[in-house]
Amino acid sequence: MQSTRVWAVDLVVERSIRLPSGESLDRETFFEWLWNELGEHGLTGITEGSLEVGEAAASGLTPSARVLDAALPPPDRDWVGGLPRLTVTCWCVDEASAREAGLRLEGSGGCRVAGIRSEIWSGDDDWKQTFSPIDVAGFGLIRPAWEPGLAEDGADATTIFIDPGAGFGTGLHETTQLCLRALAAWISEGGGIERVLDFGSGSGILGIAAAVRGAAVVHSIEIDSLVHDAIRANADRNRIADRIVIAREIPADGASYRLVFANIVAPVLLEAADTLASRLCRGTGISSPGCLVLSGLLAEDLAAVRDRYSVAVGCDPIQTTLGDWHCLRFVTG
Repeated sequence: MQSTRVWAVDLVVERSIRLPSGESLDRETFFEWLWNELGEHGLTGITEGSLEVGEAAASGLTPSARVLDAALPPPDRDWVGGLPRLTVTCWCVDEASAREAGLRLEGSGGCRVAGIRSEIWSGDDDWKQTFSPIDVAGFGLIRPAWEPGLAEDGADATTIFIDPGAGFGTGLHETTQLCLRALAAWISEGGGIERVLDFGSGSGILGIAAAVRGAAVVHSIEIDSLVHDAIRANADRNRIADRIVIAREIPADGASYRLVFANIVAPVLLEAADTLASRLCRGTGISSPGCLVLSGLLAEDLAAVRDRYSVAVGCDPIQTTLGDWHCLRFVTG
């Protein structure tokens, strides 16, 4: 594999930056300025800093180190943006463009050039080596999207392909695995999956898994429209794109679903309780029963969510646990 030398300009950036021209910018606007000024002069990328969830908790930016990820966090979970200063890296095509970037930033207030350096990259696909197939007990395999093969619902296990590049839900997190186990359990009990609702779908993994298992229609609801392309790409990779409908909100047609997933944080689950319960097949008369799967729950969330949904759905849940995380599965009578 061919190696490539790249050049980096490391910056220490405060919340407010004063340009050499005297103009003052906030940090996000400063990043836009960098692209506008240097994008045609060798700047190829900006790493805006990173922060481990444990560090965020230690800094008081989030109350817990056990937090579900999201593709586009709301402002109160933008931990990196909340830091008083960031170590930022500007990636450049060669030494000349890196040194030119450093010179352009000399004299800036709130932005210090910490160093100019080079790195050897052995290949664009090196990061893919960190992802391997995930075996989910009771469900099957989740393989990286770039691996060869086709999605299938085998006699003993299901195989799906997911790109881990965008949207929560690679299959590695316990909450996702709990939902996939619940899907397999529901089907093994004879439950139907003709119509499926995946509320807060992230990468689309749960709805895609249901479609590969035979669901005819899946509504993938994801408020972050930046992830919609990732859901479409994952659906295409698994050859079930014609059965996936992507939207920011649950359709207003009032139609019911045989299976509903909601793998999302507890405050959102509590807010959406009446809506989700109202869209679940009830299993009365000639109707077939429905299944509601809630995940993303820590121990401190369980009582409030369980009690709220037991009333809304009208039954008690089946509870499963993996690591620190819990899943509630409600089956209507």
